[in-house]
Amino acid sequence: MGIVATGQLTIVDNNDARPITAYISANPGPQQAFSKDESAVAYTPDWTTVNGATGLLLTAKVYIGGIGAAVDITGQLTNRRWSMDLATPIVGAGTLISASAPMAAVFVSGAGLTFTTSHVVGGSTMLIKSNMLDTVPSDVIYFEGDYTDPTTSLVSHVVAQITLGVVKTGTNSVFVMTRGTDSIEQATGATKNVAVIAVDLIRAAGVDTTGLSYRWFEANGATQIYNAAPFTTKYGMKTTATGVAPTGALADIGANLPATGAFNTSNTLVIHEAAVVDIGIYRVEVKDSDGVVYQTYFTITDASDPYDVKLNSSSGDKLQNGIGSTTITPDVFYGSQRVVSLTGWTFLWTLYNRLGLRGAFIDTTRTAVAGGRDITVNTTGASAVITYSGAAITFAAGNIIKAVYANGSERFYEVLSGSGNTVTIRTPVTNTWLSFTDFPAPVAANDLVGGKLYVCAGASGGQQTTAAGASITVTGDEVDAKARILCEATRP
Repeated sequence: MGIVATGQLTIVDNNDARPITAYISANPGPQQAFSKDESAVAYTPDWTTVNGATGLLLTAKVYIGGIGAAVDITGQLTNRRWSMDLATPIVGAGTLISASAPMAAVFVSGAGLTFTTSHVVGGSTMLIKSNMLDTVPSDVIYFEGDYTDPTTSLVSHVVAQITLGVVKTGTNSVFVMTRGTDSIEQATGATKNVAVIAVDLIRAAGVDTTGLSYRWFEANGATQIYNAAPFTTKYGMKTTATGVAPTGALADIGANLPATGAFNTSNTLVIHEAAVVDIGIYRVEVKDSDGVVYQTYFTITDASDPYDVKLNSSSGDKLQNGIGSTTITPDVFYGSQRVVSLTGWTFLWTLYNRLGLRGAFIDTTRTAVAGGRDITVNTTGASAVITYSGAAITFAAGNIIKAVYANGSERFYEVLSGSGNTVTIRTPVTNTWLSFTDFPAPVAANDLVGGKLYVCAGASGGQQTTAAGASITVTGDEVDAKARILCEATRP
């Protein structure tokens, strides 16, 4: 193997996605009171006269990043739209309410009663110059858009919603109110967190506590939560008394879930942290003893900080002349706080060579000789047979070998079989990331002679897996001028 002037280790941080928070604000507010005295109808506030008579103003806001470092990205989203069903976009500028079937089903139609939607660099807004129909106690308006992370190019679909409501004043006033936690944080260890939401049915006389039953829905309020997978590992239900703060624990997950389509008497939903990615939109239905069903929507926000994986190398980021080794140890940070206990964490290590191509770590035990085995003979093509020095190595189909030419260029090949001091390669089957395009097969007889052969780590894949923050060792035999080590951390 030729002398390498310098060796370099590029250490890469593996970051989870930054948290995204989205909501819709309403000016002057999301609710109206409706009253009727004989033929005189009144709304408070009257959305046809507010904001200089432009109407109710809904403003979508989308932020990325944790508390204290959040950045408004509303104007950066693509495919922005307003809707009332997450399916049919609402578009218009001074458009009559009556011209849109979804709008006309919720708001009063008439001359001068209009809506306007706008998406500009500064953000997204919706103006509604009308009042809600007194026959529609509540309805949801959605804002959607796609955010493309500038670093990873990953696209996140963002959904925000707001519930508009109208309450009839007098003895018939009825509405649903939620209480509890509206955010959840991912745990760094094996013990997971939960969020807890209780619901009350409010009448003019106070909280109704008799003859009520409940159904809960996830996925923007479209899918009922019931006693079947995957809900049994994500949710649980219980009962919380009026005036008592709702509480929950992991032991509640899977408990008291109803049959599909059924109501039950649980007025409290316990939500496992795994159920919420960025923002979870939920709906609850409350049925009274007369069979009348009331509902409301609510959101649970994932308030987690990002995770950072920092790699510490005992010998820094350089090896000299391809000699020696370095020990690499992962450190995990949750936001700015170092995760002290990595019990239950696993780490997948992958090596990329100086050309940016994925390679494989060397199994120093099976190779048995520092600096590799001498290659003495080789045939050519996709089924080339390579003969090496020293004791015979036992190979299995799917193993990976590293062959280094006398000039120092390296190849990774998948093994077909081994016999005595020979190993036969094949077109990759097990390791589909390998190819003869990236690592050409020998093209001339004995062109590998004078080079070196190494056995790579693992039965297949050439990667290494560690647990609980254990280190790996990288040697000069693995670094051909430069190598990048990628570490992917998985929480328990």
